[in-house]
Amino acid sequence: MVLALCSPEDGSEKAYVDSLKNAALELKTKHFEHYKMKDLEVQVWNVSRPRHDLTRCLAAENSGWPARLAPPLDRLCAICKQFEQWLLANNRNVIVIHCKGHRSRAALVLSAFMHYNAICSKYIVYFSSLLSGRIRVNPAPIYLHRITVSRLAGRVLSFKIYERLQPVYHTLPTWVHTSTWAFLAPTELNSQF
Repeated sequence: MVLALCSPEDGSEKAYVDSLKNAALELKTKHFEHYKMKDLEVQVWNVSRPRHDLTRCLAAENSGWPARLAPPLDRLCAICKQFEQWLLANNRNVIVIHCKGHRSRAALVLSAFMHYNAICSKYIVYFSSLLSGRIRVNPAPIYLHRITVSRLAGRVLSFKIYERLQPVYHTLPTWVHTSTWAFLAPTELNSQF
């Protein structure tokens, strides 16, 4: 999971420090109810100027650069590599990108990581092709008839399918007995891939 935490440049320093404390409390309690467990870790990367109060409140790693300038390429690559290593170390690890001032630094780091991470490459290429006009959205619906999973015997699975952020289909939790299992899902979807 990757979260971005941005704070406005203007405003009092006291309000900023109070918001940091609130963010730290929320990260530790509301969003991550198992925060105290050893296997859930939150790492914060600060991409604005170094701040010692941020380091105290959120145990942040300062990786920033001056506002409205491009970061050094080696620093951006190092941040992406750190993100990857952190997320691969444990599937419950969380990254928080912090930025005070303009959100462009947090957006740049997030965008760079999405390009760096191969999981997102299909969607980045797809979106780029849509923007350039190389492909068009097909308005005809597509039909999902089956979801087949393999090598998940001995687990309880359920699926939710969303379209435009609305759930359109879900399965009940089902115990998978064999190495290959098919969930029937006769669902009409708008084709966007």
